[in-house]
Amino acid sequence: RFIDRLLPDAPSLEGVGAAEANARHQLLVVSSEIRRALRTQADGSQQQQQAPGIEATKAAIAELYTRISEMKAKARSAERMVVDITQDIKSLDFAKRNLTQTTTTMRRLQLLVSSVEQLRQLTEQGRYHDAAQLLPAIGGLREGFGGFQSVRQIAALDQTAESLRRSLASKALQEVQRAFDAQGLLVGNAQLVRDACLCCDPERAVDHYCALQLRAYTAIFQLSDDVSQLENISRRYAWLRRIMRNYAEEHADLFPPAWRMDEQLTRRFAVATRDQLGEIMANASPLAVDHLTAALADTLAFEAHCDKRFVIAPRPQPSAAASAVASQGASPGSSPVPSPQAGPPAYIYEGSGEAAESFVGAISCAFEPYMSIFVDGERAKFEQMVLRFQREPIAVDDDPSLSVLASSTDLLYQFRESLRQCASLSTGQAMADLAQVFAQCLGSYARSVLQHKLPTFASTAAAAAAPLEDIKHICLIISTADYCAAAAAQLEQKIVERVDGEFKARVSFAACREALLSSINAGIRALVAGVEAMCAPAFAALAQEPWHDVQMVGDQSGYVLLVVSAVTAATEAVRRGISGSRYFRSYCDKFAARFAEAYAAAIAQCGCISEVGAEQLLLDAQALKSVLLGMPAIGTDEVPPPGPPPAFARIVGQSIGRVEALLKAILVPSEPADALVGRFLLLFPAAPRDVFRQVLSLKGVRPAEHTSYIRVLQRAHRDAGDPPLTPSPAAPASARSTPAPAVQEPPPGRKAAPRVAGHVRGASSASAGSGAGFGAGSGAGPGAGPGKPRPDPLGITGAAQPAADSGADGEHPADGPQSAASGDAAGSPVLASLAANATATRTRINENLRRFVSNMRRG
Repeated sequence: RFIDRLLPDAPSLEGVGAAEANARHQLLVVSSEIRRALRTQADGSQQQQQAPGIEATKAAIAELYTRISEMKAKARSAERMVVDITQDIKSLDFAKRNLTQTTTTMRRLQLLVSSVEQLRQLTEQGRYHDAAQLLPAIGGLREGFGGFQSVRQIAALDQTAESLRRSLASKALQEVQRAFDAQGLLVGNAQLVRDACLCCDPERAVDHYCALQLRAYTAIFQLSDDVSQLENISRRYAWLRRIMRNYAEEHADLFPPAWRMDEQLTRRFAVATRDQLGEIMANASPLAVDHLTAALADTLAFEAHCDKRFVIAPRPQPSAAASAVASQGASPGSSPVPSPQAGPPAYIYEGSGEAAESFVGAISCAFEPYMSIFVDGERAKFEQMVLRFQREPIAVDDDPSLSVLASSTDLLYQFRESLRQCASLSTGQAMADLAQVFAQCLGSYARSVLQHKLPTFASTAAAAAAPLEDIKHICLIISTADYCAAAAAQLEQKIVERVDGEFKARVSFAACREALLSSINAGIRALVAGVEAMCAPAFAALAQEPWHDVQMVGDQSGYVLLVVSAVTAATEAVRRGISGSRYFRSYCDKFAARFAEAYAAAIAQCGCISEVGAEQLLLDAQALKSVLLGMPAIGTDEVPPPGPPPAFARIVGQSIGRVEALLKAILVPSEPADALVGRFLLLFPAAPRDVFRQVLSLKGVRPAEHTSYIRVLQRAHRDAGDPPLTPSPAAPASARSTPAPAVQEPPPGRKAAPRVAGHVRGASSASAGSGAGFGAGSGAGPGAGPGKPRPDPLGITGAAQPAADSGADGEHPADGPQSAASGDAAGSPVLASLAANATATRTRINENLRRFVSNMRRG
């Protein structure tokens, strides 16, 4: 009864779900009360009192479960009854849908039959305008019967419609063909032609009209006629402009705009012109360059005009932001969907956005195989320019702002004009070949003009000083080579940006840049040779001085002033003429090394040098060293002038140090031989025999006595445990080629120059450094020891001088065997002799200083 009250009739069955939910809610409430009651019964004292209540609750739950089960059973029964009722409704819906579809199909069939019959009548009557409006309707109806081709009557009707369409298109095409005469003039009814174009096949109609219009073109421009040659190519484009003007005035409204009849006519004209030009250029012998370039320029202008007329433009590229959004929108695991085309079209019609084909290259591609003629012509022109520049003398402009040769600017200007012309003609193979021509011509310019015009200087002492004008020329050549190298890099980058992608790898100016850098190096060597030639008179004066007759050490010699004047004037000219600081630094480095070699060669030609003369030369060497260290600051406006770079200071110290080592070896008296050999081994531990012979010759030792000194040197070198003596492989050119001068005897009646004992000191890094020509060595002198040092009075030794008695306690390794053999407790004879010579040297220097001061006061 409870369920009957809840569900009294069939419509109330819709509330079964609500009743079930209500029952479940009551069940939950009862379950909650049961749990609460169970927790209450946990108390043992009340368990007996609540037992009847639990039994009552269980009975209520059982009754509730029974009622719910009955409700579910009735709900399933009601559901089955609803399904039975709706099944009939579905059957009625299917029947209605089928009936409607059948009715619609019959109506469409009826329309198709009537339309086909109407199309037959319109075709017979030639009413193309009405037939054109009917064709789309028939096409739509035929598509609706695509699934009924198995029905014989419908298939026959479809074939009839297709046959009528083809017959109409053929009849309309014949109408269009009859409307134009052999000259392409309209002779038929214009309205009839317009209506017929709506029904005929567009491709066949376009082919017929374009062939009719271009028939006169092939008749006028025969391959053998003069009017067809390259120099008359503008007449071809003038003829097309006349045809297009006639089309716009008389025939433009005959054809549908979608046909783009004017564009199709132009494209067929381009194909015919391309084929004819290819045959003409293949048979032309020879092909003139000016005719080729003029024809190609006219062709490119025509192609650009066609793109502009038919509103063909490059497809706009997507922005970086749009590309990033598109890449982010794709899922990480998704693969791109392949497009039917290889890629998006490169050109579109600006008005509609449809894909289009550009006219660029439609005719000009015929010129591409013959662009080598243009490149060869440019190569010949540039080679003639290089030959002309080679014959012209260098003209140094008085304008200081012009720091390069005018020939370089002229050549690079012609490069720019040639590149501009080539870019307007072709950006493919021709531009890549032209880039190679540029590189070859720049390399030839570097070798044939820049290096060829470098002046040569005589390095003999009798030669006149190199004029500063030649120094300016060399600086101008170096700056020109640097300018051309920078321009070559820019030219290479510009060509790579403009040439087609497949030819980018072929563009390289590395070879010409190497040639230009070689020109710069040759120019720097010429600068060094020029300044050396300017110093040649000073070195000649050095060789002519009677250094064996020098009585006292005085101020700088006269040749030093000549060297300072020449180096300062030349370096100032180089500073003003060279634009790059790195080239000026290279000039300073190379000149410092070369100057030391020339200085040593001049000393080798001095004949006999006394100890006092060697002291004077040491003083001069220090002055020349200061001049060389100040070269990087010559010509600068900085106050105070900057100091020499560390690397340059090392070069100067090592180069002049070799000369100082030679002079310090000359300072040692020739007797006893052990003292000279010991000093020489300190300065030149490798003991080069040719340098030792040079020292003996400069000290005035007769050649016959050289053998005894060499034996002492060999014995000392062998006792020190060094390898056997060999001639120095790094001997300077002067030492290898200049024979040792004979001993110069003093003139009759003149007293021989007094011998002054050499200074005993620790060898400095500059004088003991290894280098070409003078060996290498470092170490303390024979008298080095813990004695109290004393400054060198003239500063010619470059280090503190030990006390006189400090050498008594020391022993040089080379003198060890001799000391042991003599058994002398005071040390070896060599050390004792060196100590005595040191005392005599100090006495002599002090006497010279007193004389120098007295002379200065009297003067």
